[in-house]
Amino acid sequence: MNRTTRRAFDQAAGALNTAFEQAGPFPDQEATPPLLAEEVGKCLDLCQQLDAAGETLPPEETDELGTHALECLSDLGLWAYQLKQDEVRATIENTALDMAEWIAQYGGRIGVLEPVVNAIARQANATQDPAALATLFDRACSIISCTAPELDDAGDTAKLQPWLALHFNTAIIAVRTQRPGLINAACDLLENRLPRHCTAFYEEALRESAKPVYGDQVRAIMRERLAKWTPRG
Repeated sequence: MNRTTRRAFDQAAGALNTAFEQAGPFPDQEATPPLLAEEVGKCLDLCQQLDAAGETLPPEETDELGTHALECLSDLGLWAYQLKQDEVRATIENTALDMAEWIAQYGGRIGVLEPVVNAIARQANATQDPAALATLFDRACSIISCTAPELDDAGDTAKLQPWLALHFNTAIIAVRTQRPGLINAACDLLENRLPRHCTAFYEEALRESAKPVYGDQVRAIMRERLAKWTPRG
């Protein structure tokens, strides 16, 4: 967990606390921005200490630390949304993405996805650069590999939604790189994890790839993938 992440979070938390104080009071709210930011700060401090010492936590403690941090960041993101602090919310969600990567690096499980998915989508929408998109694709794949297994194609629609969004966004990022290797890797991942949703995704991806910005090889991959998942009469 680098210092840049911590500085950006501290600045965002300060701005959110100011907005909260100006908009309040909120007497019925216990999980307030100052308390949530304090908890996140403690988690980030511990992450930095572990990184500096080259030490690790037992897997269950990594999971506990990561889940607590991500839950607090998710709640802070909701506060930022309610208080109309869009830039603050973006920074908070970027912190969640960095936290999720830290969890993955230390072999933990990521059980809170909403702020992480939001950060990936926002960063993807902010660039057209294939190299930057490829880097973001790698980050998203590392998140997927360490996501709590009970989310894998869960029956609960609400629980499944961020899991779906994570896979779809990852595949979309791969398509936008126009690199066949990444596109096929993303499609393989989608087919292994969420087979029931492949047909709908490939239909939409084929329509998207018809735009002039995409090359013929992208359209060919999408046609081949859709044909694989289209029942034959």
